[in-house]
Amino acid sequence: MFGSGVYLRGRYWEVDLLRGIGITMMVASNFVTDLWLFLGYTGHYLFWRLFAIATASIFIFTSGLSLWISYSRTVKRNPRPYGKYFRRFLKLFGLGMLITAVTYLLPGQMTIHFGILHFLGLATLLAIPFHRFGKWNFLWAIFFLLAYLPLKNLHDGLLLLPLGITPEGYFTPDYFPVFPWFGVYLLGMTAGSVFYPDGSRRQDIDLPTNPLVNFIAFAGRHTLLIYLVHQPILVGLLRLIYGPLPGLPV
Repeated sequence: MFGSGVYLRGRYWEVDLLRGIGITMMVASNFVTDLWLFLGYTGHYLFWRLFAIATASIFIFTSGLSLWISYSRTVKRNPRPYGKYFRRFLKLFGLGMLITAVTYLLPGQMTIHFGILHFLGLATLLAIPFHRFGKWNFLWAIFFLLAYLPLKNLHDGLLLLPLGITPEGYFTPDYFPVFPWFGVYLLGMTAGSVFYPDGSRRQDIDLPTNPLVNFIAFAGRHTLLIYLVHQPILVGLLRLIYGPLPGLPV
């Protein structure tokens, strides 16, 4: 793993590194959100808002890039690999629904109806017909990004949340609608078509021997696990330090 150019078979260290940067930033961003929700922290709001957007963008961009690599490889062996990606959808969306059920039990506006896992599960299916467009996906990306602008001003019930149409005054700590976030996902697929045209690198890139790079890449290989456990750990630490937190059961 740590030798020059040597890495786990079938994976690219630079993709894991980018994903690891995203999940590391997400842990930091969510910790600040916890401070805001439970302890009333209000400092540097604009910075942390931009930080959260950058975090989500890196994470979702890398997910689109990874989907491109995976799907490009898979269709070489199986021209219709729909079962594999439907199972991935069920896994991610199912975990998202589990988070919905758990957060529904919390008081206040804490329910996560359509969070990052819901989105990534749905994006897995949505991305399949877009694979054929290759580098031209950047045009579709622009469409999804710009279409968000009129949609954000529309309001309806919870059923339209996946599209970016919310109830009036809606709030949730984790919300990633198709508009605009699938546009970011498609940008990742666009990058994949340029740098990994058939699911493989255009040229080899040696793995650095820097321990920090390797650690972050390691985190990038375990993002789902980190995502699932980091919030209980962070909230548990806050409760250990500050005692009972407002809005959470004792």
